[in-house]
Order: sequence, then structure tokens, then C-alpha cells
Amino acid sequence: MKKKVFILVIALLQTILFSAQNSELKLTDSIANAQKEQKAKHLDSMVKHIRKQFYGNNLDVAIELGEPTLELANELNNLKAIVAISSLMGNAFLKVEDTLQAKRIFTNAIEKAEKEHDSTRVITTARIDLGNYYALRSKRKEAIEIYKKALPLPEKLKDTTHLYIINYNIAELFLDDKDVINAQFYVEETNNYVKGLNPDAYHAGAKLLTGKLYFLQNNTQKAIEVLTESVKLSDKSGFQDGLIEGHDYLAKAYQKEGNLLETINHLQLLDTYKSEKYKSDKIEAIEYATAKYKTNFYQQEIKSQLLQNEINKQTAKRETTIFWIKIASAILLISAIFLFISYRKRKQLLFHLIDKNKQYLEEKEKSEELAKAKSILFSNITHELRTPMYGIIGISSILMRDAKLKNHKENLASLKFSANHLLSLINNVLQLTSIYSTKKEELKRNKFSLREIVENVVKSSKFINASHPNKYIVNIDDQIPEYLIGDEVKISQILINLIGNASKFTFDGEITINLTRVKNQNNKLCVHFNIKDTGVGISEEKLEIIFDEFLQSNNNDQHQGTGLGLPIVKKILDIYESEITIKSTVGEGTEIDFELCYEETKLESTQNKDTHKHSDSLLKGKNILVVDDNKINLLVTKKTLMAYGASVSIAPGGAEGIIMANEEKFDLILMDINMPEVNGFEATKAIRQKDTHIPIIALTAVEMEKVVGESSFNLMNDFIIKPYKNNIFLDTIAKHITERQLLEV
Repeated sequence: MKKKVFILVIALLQTILFSAQNSELKLTDSIANAQKEQKAKHLDSMVKHIRKQFYGNNLDVAIELGEPTLELANELNNLKAIVAISSLMGNAFLKVEDTLQAKRIFTNAIEKAEKEHDSTRVITTARIDLGNYYALRSKRKEAIEIYKKALPLPEKLKDTTHLYIINYNIAELFLDDKDVINAQFYVEETNNYVKGLNPDAYHAGAKLLTGKLYFLQNNTQKAIEVLTESVKLSDKSGFQDGLIEGHDYLAKAYQKEGNLLETINHLQLLDTYKSEKYKSDKIEAIEYATAKYKTNFYQQEIKSQLLQNEINKQTAKRETTIFWIKIASAILLISAIFLFISYRKRKQLLFHLIDKNKQYLEEKEKSEELAKAKSILFSNITHELRTPMYGIIGISSILMRDAKLKNHKENLASLKFSANHLLSLINNVLQLTSIYSTKKEELKRNKFSLREIVENVVKSSKFINASHPNKYIVNIDDQIPEYLIGDEVKISQILINLIGNASKFTFDGEITINLTRVKNQNNKLCVHFNIKDTGVGISEEKLEIIFDEFLQSNNNDQHQGTGLGLPIVKKILDIYESEITIKSTVGEGTEIDFELCYEETKLESTQNKDTHKHSDSLLKGKNILVVDDNKINLLVTKKTLMAYGASVSIAPGGAEGIIMANEEKFDLILMDINMPEVNGFEATKAIRQKDTHIPIIALTAVEMEKVVGESSFNLMNDFIIKPYKNNIFLDTIAKHITERQLLEV
């Protein structure tokens, strides 16, 4: 009986022990599952955050967070997350021009997907990313092979969107190579797959490819028809690249048809959309350069930290050695041994530190080179933005001289005024930091009409909100003279930004501009400016940051700007040592006040020199050669010179300019600087080998410092920076033609 009881007790204990072990295993599994679920949620949150940083152009943050997030995705074996993060990181590396890292990321993602035998859309995305990498590096053959390899899976899954994208990319690459035969199949495939897609941008892209194909097949009529549809869809969907390329090919097609009017029309639209793209892209371009700088900076920080850690380790080791030497100092022999060992180690550390310091200095030089690259980027953007502005200002000046357009003279004057302001705004945007160092003596002293400036600004501002027109009330104190002496460009910038903002954020309301004469200061006439509107107003929180660069009070999502208007106004007023005050109530409107002081005009000699007129026969009988690779620039310059009696020949490039200068005798040559193949300096050098006396003037949008800083500039007689004032342009040309005539006599 006792034996049976003992057996039952043992069995009961075993049951309890097994039950406890089983419960412990279940608890462990439950904890593991909870941890895995928590990591999965964290991974999903990080992917969303990295995507937000990427599309917000915080590329350095996207790259920095991408690495640990990719490790977590690999730990959880989440293929979808791996490819998504790889796509964002790879494209971020491409934008900061680290192509090696981009290729590594894309290739690893594809290898991972293939290893997992993935049969979903994920591997297709990875292959498209790698194809895009090769396409952006102009390795079209490799890109096409990768795109073709990606086709079978979406065909199997009937994934229409990816099929459209892949066929579109292949067709575009063949069209870029003018391979019409291979391109035709993929253009047709693109048009087949786009039928099932809704976004207008997709349809605009398909028609753009079709139009380019017709153009390359010399079917210009059909090309014009399809490209016109593409442009309409691109405009409707906001597809900016489609607008630019569409108008480019329409201009080429109309040129083939011999329709000069339509050619010029589409070239002008092309330049307009390019200008808009430059404006919308310039901040992005700066952000890419900044992200690249930050990425390199992070790498330098990591290297510096590693170096510092190494120094700390070596220092700790040295101190430990010295400590033990002190303890063992009682024994002379042991002390000597420890001192010798310590000496050897210190010597090695010194050499090691010298080597590490050398590496640090090399990395520091690389960082400084990146800062210089940023400066070069600003210089290049300056030239690219100023070139189309030359066309706008030049053509408007030509149209103002056309007697047939007399009824539109006021509109053309307003257009030219706005274009001149836009040019000034471009310069301020690109050189915003340099305005801090602008000195009072750098302000211009020209005679100008304050009433005329206000009138022109109001006229231009009326076009901003044409769908909800506002009422403008202008009150100018009678005690303010007709003419003052000062910098008319600066006051124009201030008023266009402030009145323009009032117009932008006021709908069917009232805008009041009050100019009142106040007490003179330092023998100068002072004017109080007051601008009030009944618009949407600005919240107190946004008023605190409204003068910060690259921040803007976005009270209406329909009107987005560069965000630099009010910061520029603030910095200009700082030059005048004038304060600006803003009072605003949300829903009721905004009121702005500031004061500026000017000299009163007394002598006629202070009048702006640009107000005098030139005779229409100023250049009569003169034969002038214009060398420029931009068609609009050639058209504007030619018409301007012909309006004053000159005979004008044009060369669309430096090489053609050399040939024409050698074959024909000219009185003067106008030479662009930035041209492909043969630039202006090279062309001038070649012409000077045969003719050392002909006046050659640089006509360029490049900054003056860069032109005169070139060693080849001493071969030129003068320079004119585009856009220019008409009288300065004519005075410079007439001066050098006259000087040559005197030398020949």
C-alpha cells in the first residue's frame, strides 16, 4: 500500500513538473512572438519615416536611418521591407552622386529577392531601380537588358502599371539612340498598357513617346498632332518634364514644316517652362548638394570619432603603463624594463598619431572641396537662369518698338517691368547669403519716379489673382516730389514682394497702399510706406518665423512661392537700417509699415543715363557677327541690332563663328562664352590668329568676375552681361566700332 502511494506521489510530481515546463515554454514562445510583433511594427514605422525623409529631400537622414533599418528587415526576413528600404537608400545615394553605394544597394536587393524565389511585384521594383541606375549613367545597353529581364514576372501577374513603366523606359532609351526600329515595338506596348491606367501623366508620357517616334520617322504632321495632345495632358496633370520635352519636339517639328511663327511660339513656351523648372528645382538642387555635403560630413565625423577613440585607448594604455611603473619603481631592474617598454610604446603611438593626423587633414581638405563645389553650383545655376531671362527681356523690348502693337504698349511695359524684377529676384535668391555684407555705398544713386514704380507694381500684381480680382487703392502724399534719387531696383523688389503677397492671399478684397512724407533725417526726404489688405491673415505662430530663410507662411495651399520674398525684404531694409512691422489677424487681413529715406533731385545730371534715346540709324552700314548657341538669344540680339540699321550675321556655335570670321569681313563680333564643343574664349583665340584688330565683345550671362578672371579675356575688347540695358548695349558697341574706324584712318 505504501509502495502504491509512493508511486502515485512520484507520478503526480512528474505531471506537475511537466505542466510547469510546458507553461514555461508557452510563456517563452509568447514573449518571443510579442517581441517579434513589436519589431515588425517598428520596422513598418521606420520604412514610412525613411520614405518621408527621402521625399522631403532629407537624403542624409534617409541614408543614415536606412542602414540599421535594413539590418532589422534582414533579421525579420521581411523581403518587402528590404526592397522598399533598398530602393529609397539607393535612389538617395544616386541623388548625392554616390553611384558605387547605389549599385551595391540595388544589386543586394535583387540577389536577396532571387534567393528567396520571390514571385511578387517586389523583385520587379528592385530590377527597375537597377535599370534606372544604368540609364542615369548613360549605359543604355545594360539598362535595356535589365528592364527586359524584369518583364516576364509582371506579364505573368498582369501587373499593368509595372508593364507600362518598363516598356516606357525601354522605348525612351531606344528613342534617345534614334533606334526607330527597336523603339516602335515598345512604344506600341506602352500605348497598349496605358489604356488601363487612370493618371493623365501616364497618358501624356505615352503620347510623348508616340510623337517623338513620328518625328524620327519624318511624319511631322502626325508628330505635331500627337505631341499637342501630350502637352495638353502634361499641363493638366502638372507633368513638367512632359511640357518641356513636348514643346521642344513641337518646335523641331514646326521648324521642319517651315512654320517659323509656331516654331518661335513653342521655343518661347519651352524657355518659359524651363525657367519655371529652374525655379522649382533650384532649392532641390541646393538640397541635393547640401545632403551630399552632410553625408560626407557624417562619414568624416565617424572617422574622426574612430580616431579619437583610438587616441583615448592609447592614452589610457599609456597611463596604465606609467601607473604600474610607479608601483614597481622600488625595483630598479623592473623599473628600467617598464620604462623601456613604455618608451617603445609611446614612440609607436606618436608615429600612429602622426599618420592618423595626416589622414584627418586629407579628409578636411575633401570637405573644403565640397564647399567649393557648392559655390560652383550656384555659379552654374546663375548662368542657366539668366540666359532665358535675356530672351524674355529682349523680345519684350523688341515688341515695344513695333508700331503694330501700339495698343499693347502698356501690357508690354508691364511685362518688361516684371521680367526685370524677376531677374533681380533670381540674383537675390542665388546670392541670399551675400546680402548680409552689402554696404550702404553699394546702393545705386539713380533718378526715379516713386509714383511710376508703385503704378507698375500694382499693374503687375493685378494679374496674380485674376480669378478673384481685388480692388487697389493708392494714396501718395502730394508733398512727395515726382522724382527722387536712390536705388529704384531695391524699392521695386520690396514693393513687388509685399504687394504681390497681399494680392496672392486676398480674394475679391481690397488692398491699400499709402505713401506719406514724414520728418526728414540727415538731410534726406523720408517716406512712410503702409500696405494693408483684407486677405486671409497670418497666425501668431507663423509671424514669429516669417522672416526666416526658406520658411513661408502658407496660408493658402493654392499659392506656394520660394519662401524668400519676406526674408529678402527684411535684408534690403536692414541695408537702409529700416525696421519693418507686421500686424495681422487670421481671417481679417494684414498691415505692413516701414520707412525709407532718399535724396531730393536738384541737378538734371543726376538723371539715370539710361533715359536717353539712340538714333535708329546708329549702326547703319555696320556688319556685325553674333556667335551664340541659344536660338532665342540669337533672335533677340539680331533684331535689336537690325532695329538700329546694322547688317547682322549669326553663328550657332564657336566653330561656325571661327569659319565665318575668317571668310567675311565684320566691323564687330559679339561672342557668347558658355558654348558646347568650342567656347567663346577658344573661338576668340582662333580668330585673333588671323585678325588682331577686330573688336570682339563678350556677350554672356556669366558673372563679370568669372569673365574677366579668365586668362583668355585679354584677347577680348570688352564685355556685356546679359540681360543688359539697351542703351549700355548700344553705347558699348558704338564705342568700339568708332575706335576701330579711328585706328584705320
